[in-house]
Amino acid sequence: MATDFVAATAGGGAKRRRVDARGAQGEEAAALPAVHISSLPDELRQRILTHLPLKEAIRTGALALGWRDLWKSRWSHRSSVEVHLRSRDDLQKELDALPRPRRRLDSFSIIVDICKLRSTERRRFLDYAAECRVEVLHVETRKSSVAEKLNFHLPLSSPLLARLSLRRISVSNMYYKRSQPFRALEVIRLHFVSFTGAAFTKMMGLCPNLGTLDLRGCDCDSVFFWGSCTSFPANLRSVTIAECDGKAFLSKMVPRLQSFLYSGSFFDAPFFLSGDATLADLYICLGYSISRCKDIKEFNKSLPNDLSSLTVLTICSNALPAAPPLSDDEATSQSSKLSNLNSLKELQLLMLKMTAANLADLYLFLKTCQCANLERLFVHLPKSDYEPMEVEASHEEVGEDPLEIDLDNLKIIKVMNFKWRRTEVQLVSFLLRKATSLNKLLLVSPNVAPLDVPGVQESDLLLVKEAQANGKIMLSESDDSGTQPYHSEVFIEV
Repeated sequence: MATDFVAATAGGGAKRRRVDARGAQGEEAAALPAVHISSLPDELRQRILTHLPLKEAIRTGALALGWRDLWKSRWSHRSSVEVHLRSRDDLQKELDALPRPRRRLDSFSIIVDICKLRSTERRRFLDYAAECRVEVLHVETRKSSVAEKLNFHLPLSSPLLARLSLRRISVSNMYYKRSQPFRALEVIRLHFVSFTGAAFTKMMGLCPNLGTLDLRGCDCDSVFFWGSCTSFPANLRSVTIAECDGKAFLSKMVPRLQSFLYSGSFFDAPFFLSGDATLADLYICLGYSISRCKDIKEFNKSLPNDLSSLTVLTICSNALPAAPPLSDDEATSQSSKLSNLNSLKELQLLMLKMTAANLADLYLFLKTCQCANLERLFVHLPKSDYEPMEVEASHEEVGEDPLEIDLDNLKIIKVMNFKWRRTEVQLVSFLLRKATSLNKLLLVSPNVAPLDVPGVQESDLLLVKEAQANGKIMLSESDDSGTQPYHSEVFIEV
């Protein structure tokens, strides 16, 4: 009996060994494909798990330790998504590449280079951005033919939208009666965007807390003059009008304006600000010089009555003649609205030309504006070469009066595109003499060594060389990113 039991036991053990061996071979064979899948990057394996049924995904993690670890770590969350459609082949590929599952996004950008793209196809991306509750949205088309066909529907956007940027696209006239306002939306930038007055009015009505409006290459008549019924948000404080058509009537529509940036032809597309506006910063760049008496009067009327609270000013050389008061023989004597800038801390001068007349305008501007508290001065000289100055021109011709220009608080000066021209050296030497509290003067120049330029007075050049030797002047061929003006973006090529 014992012998039979041992034999049976031995036989059973052999049978179990054969079964275990076959099972092991089967498991090895079944594991072969898994080895190849397990070698995939974690991101791809995470995508595989998201497409599996829940039970299968749990079973996969239970059978393979490497897959089990994927559940222990969270998916890396992309805070921003950028989509660039260069061809129709990119359409489905970019849609498939959108992060899954859909989670909160900080920013979403879509740029379209395709000529034939339907609004429904573009809307699939914008619907994705809305479902991800994106806060910053940028939509841009590169083809003018596409811009005319594609419409942007604001009511279909993310309820958390805070910043909206549209470029070369149309704003839809279709709005829903029950559209919810976008209370988080604070900044809207419309660059080369076409819209009707009705569409713009409805857009403004959905943005009660809008604080910044940036319009470039748009039709201002549709914005500010359409039936005189456009109602702007009460919190609107900053407006940019750059290279737009039509007249910008901000006087009654934006009474609480604090920041205004304008670039364009004042004669063809003028602006009108409220006389009671209290501006903190102002940017003015004109396409043409306002030298005639009539033009200067119109320009003065467009500005607020009191600019004494202005702390930052950017102004181009074409607007400098408007600073001094009109003389009695030209018109009724009236003071310039740019004559009282006691609070000004930063001044940026965009010198489109640098002739003797321009330098004289600059000196007269500094004399008239009474900016004794000025601390930072930025001067952009023209990049292109201009006609050399007459050698016989002198300081008296320029009209410099150092006794009446107070720059004692000026601490930082930065001069861009310095080319050692006579008027440029004369300006720098003048600033060195007047800025008694100067900490540093940065000269960005293609030539770091002084050039022998005809007409430069020896005293001016000697003063510049001494300041360079003492370390007060720093010459550099490249721009210093650490010292930038408040209005760092220049709308016109200097």
